[in-house]
Amino acid sequence: MTPEPAFTPLAGEARRHRRLAVTSTSRTKFVLLIGCLLRLGTALHAAAGVDAAGQLVPVVSQHENGFAFARLDRGVQFRVGDVTTNVLLYGPSIVRVNANLGQAHTTQPSLAVVAQPATVTFTVEDSPEALTIRTAKLSVIVAKKSGALTFLGSDGRLLTRERAAAPDEIKEVTISGAPTYEISRTFTLAPDESLYGLGQYNRPYMDYRGQEVLLVQTNIGIVVPFLISTQRYGVLWDIYSKMTFKDDVSGATLWAESAPAGVDYYFIAGDTMDGVIAGYRTLTGAAPMLPKQAFGLFMSKERYPTQERLLEVARTFRQEGFPLDYIVQDWQYWGGADGTWSGMTWNQERFPDPAALTKTLHEELRLKLMVSIWPSVGNNTALARELDAKGLRFAPLHWISKNARVYDAFGPEGRAIYFKHIKQGLLDVGVDALWMDGTEVEVGTACHDPAAVERDIKNLGRNALGDFTRYLNPYSLETTRGTYEGQRGTSDQRVFTLTRSAWAGQQRYAALPWSGDTTASWETLRHQIAGGINIAFAGLPYWTQDTGGFFVNYPDGERNPEYQELYARWNQFAIFNPIYRIHGTNIEREPYRFKAFAPAIYDSLLSAVQLRYALLPYLYSLAWQTTAHDYTMMRGLPMDFPDDPAVRKTDDAFMFGPAFLVHPITHAMYHVSAPPAATIPAEALRTPDDQPGLAVQYFAGVDFGRAVSTSVDEKVEHAWPGPPLANPPSGLDDFDNFSARWTGTVTAPEAGDYEFGVEYDDGARLYLDGKLLVDDWSYGAKRYRSARLTLAAGQQVAVKAEFHQGGQERYFRLGWRTPSESRALAAARKELDNTMSTYLPAGAAWYDFWTNERFAGGATVTKACPLDTFPVYVRAGSIVPMGPADLQYATERPDAPYTIRIYPGANATFTLYEDDNETYAYERGERATYELTWDDAAQTLHLGGRQGSFPGLVAQRQLELVLIGAKTPSAPTIITYTGHPMAVSLAFNESLLAQ
Repeated sequence: MTPEPAFTPLAGEARRHRRLAVTSTSRTKFVLLIGCLLRLGTALHAAAGVDAAGQLVPVVSQHENGFAFARLDRGVQFRVGDVTTNVLLYGPSIVRVNANLGQAHTTQPSLAVVAQPATVTFTVEDSPEALTIRTAKLSVIVAKKSGALTFLGSDGRLLTRERAAAPDEIKEVTISGAPTYEISRTFTLAPDESLYGLGQYNRPYMDYRGQEVLLVQTNIGIVVPFLISTQRYGVLWDIYSKMTFKDDVSGATLWAESAPAGVDYYFIAGDTMDGVIAGYRTLTGAAPMLPKQAFGLFMSKERYPTQERLLEVARTFRQEGFPLDYIVQDWQYWGGADGTWSGMTWNQERFPDPAALTKTLHEELRLKLMVSIWPSVGNNTALARELDAKGLRFAPLHWISKNARVYDAFGPEGRAIYFKHIKQGLLDVGVDALWMDGTEVEVGTACHDPAAVERDIKNLGRNALGDFTRYLNPYSLETTRGTYEGQRGTSDQRVFTLTRSAWAGQQRYAALPWSGDTTASWETLRHQIAGGINIAFAGLPYWTQDTGGFFVNYPDGERNPEYQELYARWNQFAIFNPIYRIHGTNIEREPYRFKAFAPAIYDSLLSAVQLRYALLPYLYSLAWQTTAHDYTMMRGLPMDFPDDPAVRKTDDAFMFGPAFLVHPITHAMYHVSAPPAATIPAEALRTPDDQPGLAVQYFAGVDFGRAVSTSVDEKVEHAWPGPPLANPPSGLDDFDNFSARWTGTVTAPEAGDYEFGVEYDDGARLYLDGKLLVDDWSYGAKRYRSARLTLAAGQQVAVKAEFHQGGQERYFRLGWRTPSESRALAAARKELDNTMSTYLPAGAAWYDFWTNERFAGGATVTKACPLDTFPVYVRAGSIVPMGPADLQYATERPDAPYTIRIYPGANATFTLYEDDNETYAYERGERATYELTWDDAAQTLHLGGRQGSFPGLVAQRQLELVLIGAKTPSAPTIITYTGHPMAVSLAFNESLLAQ
């Protein structure tokens, strides 16, 4: 085999992929030879060989405009002008494209990609205008004049093409004293093409056409730089700095601040979108199996203060018969402000015996324990001292603890020390799973603000790999790498890790993201759906979120009827998440609490969780498909219906596995509050010295410490974005630790009842005529509080409003609703409608899951939705295995009968999967599968022979076979499956099928 050169644009490629070694002499000869050939204009055919001494002799083709190329064993290198480009084959449908100005400013192996270039049969076709690299699955055409690439599918169909590069699209720059490249690359798109993926950004849309996105990790923003198209291709960017994506008339452009290897992306073609995602996981690693109990319910809150309280909650779940598999201990179990932050230790007063805690959870309650850890490590811990001895913590203090610093996860030594203490302090006492919070990585207060997070991360300085401008985004990948590799090296128990951030490839470490500290609202719930789908489109198979919203700012909290309805609907969405989890602050939200004061809400919560547990055979089998065949469980509708234009922008419905179309309810149907009152106009406000507006005074500190400045606001409406985008109020040094007071008068333009309100983050008070009407001097996300006051026309009222800012967003607004506005609002409010309309994609017939009514595809259907029902439809040609609904935990009653629901109308297959639920023995072949196949024409279900075995296998299982009709399912046909092939006729009343 002819060795490849370690060509200059990828100087670290030999180490990166362990390819055949090439001596430095041969590298030098290759670089010099390329330069000579370019200057001399030698024109040779496309081939490569070795001379008698074994040195590489590239054979180069010359074009009249200076184009030259060399064929490599696994691709092609070419040069146009100053830009050298490499097209390397990682499979017949995957190529890596790297382009720079002849030199790579890095030798760092890829953090995301673990695959190596593959030996693939390919041809290189040279013509006067173009060079074509062709495999059985993909053609890459190089325009000799510009160097732009065009990508064609195996059938010759145009997938996409690069726009001819502008001169400044690869620009050499110096950042933090080191050379790198600022790059951009633009692709032209088809008019009807849609783009998905890239992670989650708390946006209401799923399709990125016409959008612009800043790719910087935040508390509620998850960056995964993989983009997938309805044209059946994907692009993975292997760059770790700040990036932007923008689609406009020029095309879809990705820009990166620091790309030391230059333009560096992987192009993946596929026959289906599933095939494209499979290519992504070929590059970045497969997702291992999670423990079966990970598909049950997680109960979490901020936080259980003591060991006794955590056990009390766990026992109440069991006493109330509400299913649960994991209980979660959130932060500060380690201590207070004593420097023990996330030192992997337990406060002895509040958690006196963690080993006894886990023993009780495991043996008495059959629960698993997940525990929160942070990358910030308290100064007064053994972990910090060991890290500091190696210089492996960064200087800036974490904003919450004020006595903790982030550890360096970018090198093996830091990761090993960090894991050593995790094992000693947590895993060795029985903790089952890690919840790795703040992994974007959080340093400062404004963790929702991309600009502030970028500033904070860059201020960390340098890490084990280099400067943080280059490595802004992948901290989560590296810290989860350390915990995964540590656990795999010391235990056979499956790893399960939850993180507040993610990066390409993180799925291989059994680490999945949740969507961060959201605020409860119908709008947020809608955003969560689009975000979860785009995480899946970005190649990460598992995702979860805080059911009910992290911050809950409804008056009276969990007893507020509007919030209760939101919580119930949010929970219905959550049971169709890959991982199902309840978490948040401000309120009590354990589901059993609603049984006494909101029984209808409790019934909704219970019926939903029971459906989740009944679906465990379906879920766990899909998890195996995810591991073994790169499947995606939570599926945007274009994955299954890419050619139905009606679903391209459907961002509030999705497929869950091959069978279910889920359409969560994202608006109130039974309890609707009025929107926050509008901002009080300037003409109604006067300062104490009778000037327009209100006088405002700013103070350092959250409790009116040192007065720093005064000014006048014509109206009181502030949404400070934070530095560096805006300046703090004059005189303030700390933009996240200040308070303000507005004073003056407000004049009523008409007689009647007024609503005065404040909308704010973090704390606020409102006084009218000296009376305190709103008092919420706390911390939290944006919320609205109001009070009512009856005024005469022209009446002037003294007003004083106070605000403090202590983190997160920076928002304050003073509003009112006049009597006429209140009357207009009441008149405009319509009778509530509890129906939902759902578009059912063309190409399949559909069944209402609740009623079994059958519908044609390509149409919109409407459904009434009481609190315990929401739109769920099953595709005709589906097999859905279900277990008992009354389980208390996922691995209870392993020999329970299964109900096999068959939805006729098309042929169907489903592979049932079983293993020991806990260990990696499945990797050693200890697992079992059997295939169910529905022959729709013959009305017959075929059960294949069982493949494989494992200790504890249930050798015989009762199966209840149910054929679903239009309104009434067939009576169950009960069989005993023993592992041998069977065929069961399920002839059905044709009149039912025809309805």
